Amino acid sequence: MANGNHSNSGEARIILEAVQLAVSANVGSFHQLVARETEVLQLELVLRILLTCLPESTVPHLYIDLLHQLAGSAVHQPPQSSSPSGKPGNKLSDQDAQHQVRQLHLLPLAEEQDLRAGCTDQISLFLIHRARRIDVETGSIPEVQQLLEPFLDRDPYLRTWLISNILPLRRLDYDYYPHIDDAYSLEAFEKLEGRPAVDSLLSRSARAGTGEPNQSVRDLRGIVGPWVYGEKSRKRRKTHHDRRRSSITTPRTHERSAESEDKGRHSAWSDVNEWIVDLALREFAAAADVVEHWDGPNDVDYDGFSDDEELDHDIHGLLVQRYAQAGLAAIHVASGTSTSTFEKAHCILKKVARLLGLQEPPEFEKSQNVYTSTLSKDYLDKLSEIHLLHNALLRPENPLTFPDNPSLAFASLVLRSCSLLQKLGYPRAYRATAKLAAFGRREEQLEELHKTLQKVPVRTRDNGSWAEVRQQILWLRDWRYENSGQDLSDEETLSGIFRRIGRVDVEVELLKALLRASCYTVAVHVYCTQDQHPIPEDTVEKTVLNVAMSFYDGASNGNRTRGGIRKASEILAAFHSHFAESKSFSEANALIAATHSMSFYSLTLQHGVPFQPVNIRASKDPLSLVGRILEQNPRSYTKLDDMIEIGQSLVRAGLEPSETGGVCSTGKSQPLDRSQHQDHNLLESSRRITSMAIEASLSEGDFDTAYSYIINRLSPTAPGLSKDRSPPQQNQEGTTEDDISWRSAYLAGRATLSKSSPSQSSARRLEQRLELLSLALLLAPSSQLAEILHVWRAVEGDLTSLLAREAAEEDRWNSKGDGSKPSTGSSNLPGGFAPSTADTDQVANRKPRRQSRATAAAANEEAPMGLFDVARGAAQAFSKNAFPLRGALSTTTSPVEGVSRDRPLSMSSDSGSDGKGERVRKRDMVANAVTGGLASGIGWMIGAPAPPKS
Repeated sequence: MANGNHSNSGEARIILEAVQLAVSANVGSFHQLVARETEVLQLELVLRILLTCLPESTVPHLYIDLLHQLAGSAVHQPPQSSSPSGKPGNKLSDQDAQHQVRQLHLLPLAEEQDLRAGCTDQISLFLIHRARRIDVETGSIPEVQQLLEPFLDRDPYLRTWLISNILPLRRLDYDYYPHIDDAYSLEAFEKLEGRPAVDSLLSRSARAGTGEPNQSVRDLRGIVGPWVYGEKSRKRRKTHHDRRRSSITTPRTHERSAESEDKGRHSAWSDVNEWIVDLALREFAAAADVVEHWDGPNDVDYDGFSDDEELDHDIHGLLVQRYAQAGLAAIHVASGTSTSTFEKAHCILKKVARLLGLQEPPEFEKSQNVYTSTLSKDYLDKLSEIHLLHNALLRPENPLTFPDNPSLAFASLVLRSCSLLQKLGYPRAYRATAKLAAFGRREEQLEELHKTLQKVPVRTRDNGSWAEVRQQILWLRDWRYENSGQDLSDEETLSGIFRRIGRVDVEVELLKALLRASCYTVAVHVYCTQDQHPIPEDTVEKTVLNVAMSFYDGASNGNRTRGGIRKASEILAAFHSHFAESKSFSEANALIAATHSMSFYSLTLQHGVPFQPVNIRASKDPLSLVGRILEQNPRSYTKLDDMIEIGQSLVRAGLEPSETGGVCSTGKSQPLDRSQHQDHNLLESSRRITSMAIEASLSEGDFDTAYSYIINRLSPTAPGLSKDRSPPQQNQEGTTEDDISWRSAYLAGRATLSKSSPSQSSARRLEQRLELLSLALLLAPSSQLAEILHVWRAVEGDLTSLLAREAAEEDRWNSKGDGSKPSTGSSNLPGGFAPSTADTDQVANRKPRRQSRATAAAANEEAPMGLFDVARGAAQAFSKNAFPLRGALSTTTSPVEGVSRDRPLSMSSDSGSDGKGERVRKRDMVANAVTGGLASGIGWMIGAPAPPKS
């Protein structure tokens, strides 16, 4: 035997008899023997014999009375045995009986883990050890509970052991999940501890798949709660084991051990709280149901075995507080953006408020007007992004999740913000919204505001809804409504998801959103017509123009009845009455008008890129686009008035002509005012576009149109232009202000066309070219006279040669018509009459007269006039004497001036002769002008003849 040496042969036989009765499960005879032989069969020996020899399949109620008698709790008469049992010890010798007793290996009552837990009661130790053996042999947990229940009042440790092990194990394997095969053994269940134990105990609710929403709540209340009840004993056993393993234990170690034992349940419930937060991270709806339907550590089903009254009140309050903090932490990890998610989170807030007696948040479906921030600046200053970390949510010092009135108010306001964002079409999770409100920088909040307003038009189109949207956005900024009586101007005390954005900036973004949604009525009413304007008038004007131009820049077609141009036109029209005097509005309307006119023409940019309206604003020289239109659209030069109107609209739009594009500066010493500057630019744009049209017409071989544009639109004597502009003047560098007119005239004058118009002769065409070159000489700067004179002389030579050929041809035809030979003058016609003396003289005098004219022309051509040497003086003389271009010269007369007054420079009329009936040639005009200039300038120094008096 394990203890004692029974030397008395009688005692050995009694022990052997008791063993025999226990092995045969003859509990009645065993009870009689124990009652009769009390001196030999003492309590520990009897319990060890029963523990070792009594079959585990024996029904517990058969030996409960015996245990009661042994425990001394009641006196019972032993039951009569049905048949007398033989005494096996009587057949054995004394020596054999003692030897067999010594060979008995009786199990000890107490196991090491129970001793570490501090249990000393022998009956309790026997019952716990017996329960473990029954579970190993039969696995019948209900029989174990039936065995232990009558003795629960005997020892608190036994009660705790039953509540924390037998009760949850029975519910887990028999009551709640009997269909699951992988049942726990009592030994394995006793080894569960910490967070893995919580996950394991609650894992079956997820695997069951019954769809019951409160299944996890039932498991928490009926399985995890009772299991946590024994956490203190488990901690005590573990601490005792660690203490024995340590050879040296300091007093501080004993102090920490005692504290660990006292707060054993606290740590177990912390594992449950972590499980709730992790469940919310995976499936928030299930976690919300748990918090909503379970009251935490004070909501445990002990099946009547305990009411947990012995738990300290302070610890109980702390456990409930930590459970409420887990509920708030579950909201912070929720990733859903649906309405049901926010409603369940609101239910958690209400549950936390009821558990701790805090102020409940307003009803979730009510207007945001009842949601008014009462958060102090100190609370917001305490918040840090570290508090949003997952492992920091359950820390007691976390102000975001610690359950009190400020944290509940903050969570309620964030939830309301999430709900409004979801209704506005931009759903956001709670965590992201809380982070934006507490820690978001201005740039981040402004970006989120842009995204929110971009989503609104998708759901909201009518004006009435937009008025409500505006109020919601303003509430999201500061979590206050306008009639709350709070100071909305104090930016330091504001709290909201857009609180770092100024009120004016928010209103500007709202105005932009209203314009994009075409809600012009609300925009005009709120920002222009009502008594108190939310933002200044100049800010409204700037915002409206920016939005209109953004639609303009994004348009793909310039037609004002389609796309972005239509949108920009509508925006400007809606606010036109309020900004009628605005220069910026006028410029924007002019730009749209020009773009609309350009949309009727085909236009492609470089590399085949199609033209878009934004190219006008992006171009350094917008007028050059008109030139591209003329190049890419055949005969578009015939619509010169439309092109000029486009150019002038571009000038009115503030897109001034580029100096590199051919428009020179004013060249005046005094700056021009706004109206004079615009008039100057309008005139220059008209000149430049006319020049482009002239170049386009020449490229298409239409010299007549180019000639007409120069004479009627660029010539100083053109109708309607001589009064509107001053004559070309030279600046200090010797260049003229008008650098376009003379270039156009020079370009047309030097143009050589392969085919002439059928209605025009070659001589007439050369005369027109000479006329254009003469105009170029009058308008060009002195530095360009040499080149123009060279071309002019070449064209005049062509004209002289042509006239000589025509004269010779005329003589041949006349000779043929007369029928005579040019050498003899005799007629070849039969029966003809000889010419008279007068006719012969006339024929003889005609040829010398023509020859003298041609000789004179050749002589004049070869006369050393010195034009290249005095080009600068001649140009200055032209500007003084040739044309009536200056008011001071209105009374001055010259041969060319008389011609200019009587008729234009065109030689289309055949009546261009002087009083003597002679032809006035263009060369004679230039020669007279040059001679007159020399006489009035420096001609007297070189002995030039004075010009003839007409």
